[in-house]
Amino acid sequence: MTDLATDPTTEPAVDADLLAEAQRQIRATYANEAINEGLRLIVERERAKRQAARARLEQMHDEGLFDYDQLDAADE
Repeated sequence: MTDLATDPTTEPAVDADLLAEAQRQIRATYANEAINEGLRLIVERERAKRQAARARLEQMHDEGLFDYDQLDAADE
């Protein structure tokens, strides 16, 4: 694990140029605004990926293309 993950007093190292560009692009007054917006976008993107993958699995199951019983057999 990183120091940041194990020591809550450790400050993350943020690329100042990248942060400044993000602030300009979203017109954020404060660095925290840009950082929080970036984190929110990442969370939303990853959540959407998981939801899309689940929807594809459900569609495959509905179409008979995905057999959950075969997963159990693979574990044996």
